[in-house]
Formats: sequence, structure tokens, C-alpha cells
Amino acid sequence: MRSSLNRGRRVAVLLATALSLGWLGNNAALAACATVADPGTLTGAFAQQVEVEEARAAGLSLTYSDNPLFAADVMSGKLKPVAERLPEQPLIVLPYDSCGTYGGTIEGTSRAPTSGTSDILSWRQAVLVRISDDLKTIVPNVARSWKWNDDYTAITFELRKGHKWSDGEPFTADDVVFFFEDIIENKDLSPETTAEWGVNVHAKALDPTHVEVSFDEPDPGLLTYMATSGSYFSTFAPAHFFKKFMPRYNPNADADAKAAGFDDWKKWFQNYYQKWHDDGTVTAAALEVPTLEAHVVELVPDTQQRVFKANPYYFRVDSSGQQLPYIDRVHERFLTADLQVLAILNGEVDFKAQGNELSSYPTLKDNETKGNYVVSLPAGSIGTSFAFNITHADPKLRAVYSDLRFRQAVSHAINREEMNQVLYFGLGSPSQALPADLSFATPENQTYLTEYDVAKAGALLDDMGMKAGADGMRTFPDGAPFTILWEYSSQFAGPEFVKLMSDYLKAIGLNVNAKEVTSEASRDNAKAATSDINMEWDVPYEPTLIADVGLYVPYYSDISPLFGVKWKQWYNTAGKEGEEPPAWATRMFDLAKEWKTVLPGSARYVEIGKELIKLNQENMTLIGTIGALPKPVITGSKLRNVKADLGTVHFNFGYLYPFRADQWYKN
Repeated sequence: MRSSLNRGRRVAVLLATALSLGWLGNNAALAACATVADPGTLTGAFAQQVEVEEARAAGLSLTYSDNPLFAADVMSGKLKPVAERLPEQPLIVLPYDSCGTYGGTIEGTSRAPTSGTSDILSWRQAVLVRISDDLKTIVPNVARSWKWNDDYTAITFELRKGHKWSDGEPFTADDVVFFFEDIIENKDLSPETTAEWGVNVHAKALDPTHVEVSFDEPDPGLLTYMATSGSYFSTFAPAHFFKKFMPRYNPNADADAKAAGFDDWKKWFQNYYQKWHDDGTVTAAALEVPTLEAHVVELVPDTQQRVFKANPYYFRVDSSGQQLPYIDRVHERFLTADLQVLAILNGEVDFKAQGNELSSYPTLKDNETKGNYVVSLPAGSIGTSFAFNITHADPKLRAVYSDLRFRQAVSHAINREEMNQVLYFGLGSPSQALPADLSFATPENQTYLTEYDVAKAGALLDDMGMKAGADGMRTFPDGAPFTILWEYSSQFAGPEFVKLMSDYLKAIGLNVNAKEVTSEASRDNAKAATSDINMEWDVPYEPTLIADVGLYVPYYSDISPLFGVKWKQWYNTAGKEGEEPPAWATRMFDLAKEWKTVLPGSARYVEIGKELIKLNQENMTLIGTIGALPKPVITGSKLRNVKADLGTVHFNFGYLYPFRADQWYKN
């Protein structure tokens, strides 16, 4: 132990001396840099990263070095030298294994410009705070620090002095204020303040690097949301770019919008701004909007691909002073599920997590050598859950789907043991739909109404008046033919799952017409309340439930509602809009509102959590199949600094965001 520490001290001293003198070349720096594997004395308040003051205390004085990608622009004067592009207080990160070398392109793939792109977005995303790779600790990122008031109704963030947008303009507290005051609280743009921000959120710039965000009620789960499922969004926006679209700052905004070919200023603004950042990178407008992300859009996107280039103003450096990211470009191709697998087998993909089906694991494993990749199986999947549309737009279908007996019958019709073997190689276990890894869930919650009992399912449907005809298929209670139209997206359920489930439903007399559609179509149908079954429920883990309890109450997803949109409208407007929900749903809304104000882990927190489970299960709002499953993850053999033992790789932890893809490199 002592020799290791002494070696670390010698490395730190040599590195500090060499870098401060400016004569240490790149190769020598790589040999000496502090890493997660061997940090030496370079430690700070948070693991795997340090602030500049902590680096100085460890004897490290960095001379910053630049990506050769920008050399010509620096020589021509188009870009300033790297030391002038970085913040005065950059975040210094320790790579997992080694300080990297610049260059190369990461090859990735998604389903479509708005389908299955969260994985690649997580490679470049930048938000105020981040969750570390222990999936528990929240650490500084864009923000250097934060401080809550005593009752969790206000939080003050400290930003990095000298931080710049990708166009070189200053990033300051005003950009955080602009996000909250001009977007979130702007009723023209956001008629209902989104659930994650509560009601009456306000922001105030205290000075250029300090901003206070306050709420009408306590919000102790805010940072957890921002660091997990909220990591796909940003609590800031480039005010200097967006102000021209808004009448508050530009009296001619409507006229300018019409001159630009838009109906009004709102349409003009929305052409450039999307809450979900990847939705803002699907058109040529993406080339204009400044960002803080590791890579910026380089070419006009199309339906085939997107290309991103390293951001010359990115705010992070490694422990040898090299500005991140190391990788020059990210190339994202849009391919169907089958073509994605083929691309992996052909060695055309450097990393892939999202959308990899466990059913493809044997094929992927058998072709590792051919495809020049390795397959790992970290946690990160939950067997598919689904919800019948209780608030269907069709009154006859709504009457059936909202009958609790129907949903209970379907749960009993599922042979989960068989499904586990057939689809998941026996690697999962039968389970009812639940948020994952809850500290307050019980084994009884896991097994609630999971008994496979076709006779009991049939009796429940008989009791509803859904009689079986000569062909064995059941009718509506009035005798009319009954068919479930299952329009599914392969992003949320593979055809094998849908086929097996359809067989189970047909075995109890429920006819099914299954049809694969795009993710966009499935979301549109869900929002219009015309889909029979909705499936885009990204199972929340406890940290994400802390952050956004809306994931476990109707309508379960604002991107693709499962059901109950009008119920929530009624609740939020005190009955002025929407339709009155049943008492159990109202109770869930009340509990969700209170949950947001209680301290995680407290006695009341546990009480609310248990009651939410009870209400969801007793009303069979979600129907689960199989519990936790491993997720096949593909890592190209040339990709470096990928954490060897990836933890849970899941949407609700931000996919790869905890594992710092900006320090990946290739050799």
C-alpha cells in the first residue's frame, strides 16, 4: 500500500513539474496520467474527478492540450487556443484506464431519428449534475457545486467561470434563468409546467456563476431526476440564440417568423428548441443551435444518419490536461432491428446497448471474433410490461379494457415460466410489473396475480359477458365480434414477445391482430388514445422514481402515455378540463404530489411508496411478465476506457452517461 502511494506521489510531482514547464509531450503525459485504476494522490471530494483547486492541492498544475482536429482553425484565427476556449475552472476527470489519444470515429446505430437514440445521446450529453457509476452518488458536472436551503424549496448552483457555448459565447446563470422563466414558465410554450419541475418554479441569477432555482413546495428529488432520467434534458438554454424568436425580446418576432416561413413565433422557436434534445438534432436547424455537449451536429441530418463533431469548447479535460472528448466524430446510422444486428456482426458498430434483445445474445456471442467486438451482460433490462388503454377513445373498447376483471384475466393467462425459458433462456423470473430494485417492495408484490390459470382467466371473462363463439373467440358483452388491435413498436417489444403473448390471449378466447408500427406511430396513437395496448413504460428504478414519480401514476409517460391523460388534465385544472378520474386514480395523483415533497428514505416516503404499489396492483394498471434480466452490450475491440464491469445500463440511469463516454478513445 505504502509503495503504491509513494509511486502515486512521484507520478503526480513529475507530471506537475513537466506540465507546468510545458515541455511534456503527449506520449509522456499518457504514461504518467492519473486514472481510476491508478489515481495516485489525485483525489477530490467526488470519486473519478477533481476540481482545479483540488488538483493544485495535489501538486498538479495543468498545461492544456488541444485536439489536432482544431489545429487549422486555431492557426487561421477562427478558433482561439484551447486554454482560452476552456472554462477557467474546467472539470478534470480521471479516465478509467489511460489518458487517451485523439482521433477516430465512434460508429453507432439507432432505429430512426426519433427512435432508440437515447444510447447515443448519452455519449455526449451535458447537464448540471451527473450520477456516478455507482448509480447512487450525484456529482458535479456543468455545475461545480450546489447548496439547498433548509426546507428543500430552493437550490443554488455554482457554474464554471468562463464556460462557453459551442459557438464561443459565454454560458452564465442567465441561461439557466432563461430556461425556467422563458420556456418552462412560459404558458405560450409550456401550457402545463412539466411534472419534474412541480408548479411555480422560478430562477434568479445571483451573479454570472450563481443561480438560485426555487419552488412553491419542497423538491428534494430534483438532483436525482437531473442526474438520471432527466439527463436527456438540460436545465439551461442559450439565451443569446433564442431571444430573437420571442416577442418579449424581439417585438418583430411574429413578422420575422413569417418571413422565415413559419406561422408565428412559437412555430419558429419550436423549429429550433425541443425539450428532448435529440428531437432538436433531426433537421438542419441543429447546425445553428449552440450546445454544451461533447459533440455537436456537423452535417445536415437525414433519415439515414447523423454525424457529430467534437465540441471545441467542451468543458472537461483529462488528468494530463487534454481537452475531452478524445473521439473526433460520432457517426449514427438509422437501421431496423435486423439490420442493426447484421451491422454488429459485420464489425460496423463500436458500441451498442439500447435495443439489444436478449434473444439475439447467442448469435452475437458466436460472432464476437468475426465482428471484432465483445459482448457483456450487465443488468439493465426488465421483461416487457404493457397496459390496456383504460381511457380508450372508443367507448366500447374502453368499457372492456377498463373492466378490472378483463385485466386480471389477461394476467392469469400468461405462462410466465414458459416465457422466461422461451424468450429469455431462463435468466429472468416471473414478476408482476413493478419499479425495479425498490427498497419497500415485497416478494408478494412481485408475484401478485402472476399465477398461470387459464380456467380462472376464462371465468373472469365469462363473468363480464364476453362469451366464446363457435370458433372459440370471445365477443363484446353485446355479442359483437371482439378483436384486440396490438400495434407495437420493436423498440419496446420484439415480435417474438408479441407472438407468444398473442397465443396466450387467444388461448382464453381473445382474438388479436398484431401489427408492427414505428415508435413515432405508436406514440401518436397513445397520445390520441386510439391504441388498445400501450407499451412504452421504461421501468423506473428507485432513483428515477424519487426523481419522477409520474412514471408510476397515470399517465406513466409523457412521451407515450399509457392511459389517463384526460384524468390528469382534470386533476391539474381542478375539474375545468379533461374528465374526472376514478377515486383510485385521484388518490394516486394526491400521493404523487406529496411524494415529491418528502425526503427519500423517510417513514412517510416508504408509506407513500407502499400505497402506490397497492393502488397500481389492485387496479392492474400495468401487467408484467418477467423481472430483471441482463442486457447484451456490444463493445468494439478497439474502443478504450469502457468500464470493465458496467453496472445497470438502462434508460432511467441515462444509459452510458454514468460511465463517461467522453473519455472513450480508439486504437
